[in-house]
Amino acid sequence: MGAGRKTETFYAGTPSTPARTNAWYGTYSVAARNLREDELGGVIFGCKHNTMNECLTKQLFGLPSGHISYVKNVKPGMPLFLFNYSDRKMHGIFEAACAGKLNIDQFAWSDGGRIKTQFPAQVLVSMKTQCYPVPESHFKSVISDNYHRPRHFYFELDHAQTSALISLFKPAPVHDVANKWDPSKSLQSPTTKAYLNPGPTKSEFYTKDLDPFGVSSESHCVAPYKLADPEGEYASACRTSTIHLDNESSKWDDLDDAATKEGTESVNDDHQHTNPPREEQHDTVAVRQKLQELFVLRQQEAQSSNGTVDSASDKSMPQEAQYGAALPTDPPDSTSKADASIEDLTSLGKYHGNAELLHIINELSKRTRAMEKKLVESDKEKLFLRESVKDAERKVQQLEYKFEKLQLNYNSLAPLVGGPYDNVEGPSIFILGGYRGSTCLSSLDAFCPRTDRLVPLCPMSSARAYAAAAALNNNIYIFGGGDGSTWYHSVEYYSRGENQWMTCPRLKHKKGSLAGTTLNDKIFAIGGGDGSVVFSEVEMFDPALGRWIDSLSMRQNRFAPAAAVFNGSLYVTGGYDGNISAERYDPREGFWALLPSMSVRRGSHSVAVLGEALYAVGGYDGSNRISTVEIFDSRANSWRMGSPFSIARGYGCAITMDDNLFYIGGINDAGETIDTVEVYNERQGWSVSGCQSVGGRGFACAIAV
Repeated sequence: MGAGRKTETFYAGTPSTPARTNAWYGTYSVAARNLREDELGGVIFGCKHNTMNECLTKQLFGLPSGHISYVKNVKPGMPLFLFNYSDRKMHGIFEAACAGKLNIDQFAWSDGGRIKTQFPAQVLVSMKTQCYPVPESHFKSVISDNYHRPRHFYFELDHAQTSALISLFKPAPVHDVANKWDPSKSLQSPTTKAYLNPGPTKSEFYTKDLDPFGVSSESHCVAPYKLADPEGEYASACRTSTIHLDNESSKWDDLDDAATKEGTESVNDDHQHTNPPREEQHDTVAVRQKLQELFVLRQQEAQSSNGTVDSASDKSMPQEAQYGAALPTDPPDSTSKADASIEDLTSLGKYHGNAELLHIINELSKRTRAMEKKLVESDKEKLFLRESVKDAERKVQQLEYKFEKLQLNYNSLAPLVGGPYDNVEGPSIFILGGYRGSTCLSSLDAFCPRTDRLVPLCPMSSARAYAAAAALNNNIYIFGGGDGSTWYHSVEYYSRGENQWMTCPRLKHKKGSLAGTTLNDKIFAIGGGDGSVVFSEVEMFDPALGRWIDSLSMRQNRFAPAAAVFNGSLYVTGGYDGNISAERYDPREGFWALLPSMSVRRGSHSVAVLGEALYAVGGYDGSNRISTVEIFDSRANSWRMGSPFSIARGYGCAITMDDNLFYIGGINDAGETIDTVEVYNERQGWSVSGCQSVGGRGFACAIAV
């Protein structure tokens, strides 16, 4: 499968945009194959000799932030590989222990945590199969399509490449790994001294550096994994490499030139190794010490009774040294050494005719064999259980993926079934587009809170999130937004009577995260951004003219504001970075007037009119999602705090219907879509409704009709 060089532009992550959209905070480029989520079969990460121990200790792989475009598609159980740039060998076979995310450890590979990591596109890993490393001369032909320069290759692997690469790895024998892997020794090696005492751990959570679906989690630390190298090159290089991360003379040249210059990708082994239980090791050592003491006593008795000593050897070698030569004193790190010791003791016992010693040796042999058998059975059972759990997780993920596809297919076929709109019961809330999990939606659904029923209607012509919507003349308009990688200026409207979508004249600019509403039979598109510019402009659609025209701009630029019509005037509040200001446009006055500021900073929020007041609900305060509510009293011309709702969230939908304020969906601080519907009325306050038909959804639009 060919992979021509393709460069795609992404934006630095913000909490108001998905991972590939990332709003308007600067750009960078990265070379990538850009495989679709279902095409991605595996991912290669990288390291060097002097960073590999930290990689393995933290069980973490990482790449510069530009690679999040495909790292976010890594799913638990996906095969992963670790490429060592120092000796150009591939290590494996690892597998993902979580989904790919930004900033799982914000200070990994950063000189003991003194600076933030330059490699935030990260994934936790575990060891699937312990294997010998594969040199580049062997694996290059397998991933030859990924080489875009002689020593540069793409990290994304399709399913065929992943299978072919896995077939190159040869499993390392268990006893080889046991002999090589001594945590007490490996932690003292020169390559790990820099990470033993990294100092205080920084835990500050930089929300602005994360995408809206990002999750921050703690690193998992275990003893570093050391794999046997049949050629001996890696082991030798590791022992001689004492260069610290800050003094690294050459950077990872295989990352894209426009991406971050320095890359330190890392992994960790999450499997339990088959070392004997600590209590049994202690028992074995104690028995062997007993045997040594008993052997020394018997030897002394034999010498005193026989009176024959080799004078030359006695004079040249101390007595303890003689016994030490006959009785091995190495710790029982491997089965082969223990077996050799028992054979030596058995032969000595037979030679001296000591029945007691032979009996103890036989008992020790039986216990050793029983211990080995028990360990083998335990390892087999662990492997079986791990594989069973992995298979179950894969099946669950496959079912979830199939469910989403079936739901999308059902939504697209619903108009052919014969007017599903006729099934809508009473007043409904129309929910348009948005995100569910990692899928951008094109759906239009009618939600009836009274019956908790969700009726799919004719879907939009394209998937759309971060858009704005407004109702006019029994039609529902949606404009702007994007699909996660591109902003739109397209506009379409839904005819409720005909249950179909029709196109409208476009906006003047492509934009997303804007606000929309209807005033005096005209539709207003307010603020937003296009990836590089944040707008204060207001566009107005006049059905009589059939086009969008410029209206008077706001006093401030606003990205992800909220707007509503209240008492014949247009109110706009907040903005992405936690703006506290608000302003009002009264068409009778013809200008924007500043209002008293809110007491809480908020953007990515919603506003709705209930009774004689304007409610600003939820949002993002510049650091976290919030659950606070503020109420504007137009007669007092001031804001006051209202009762908070239960789950902090932003990018939800606040809609008023039947004297109730409904707050639907949204995104929490962990980047998860919220599936609860909360209801507020002035008599009872907030309560969580039992409605479950909507499901998790964020970045959507909603209109009550």
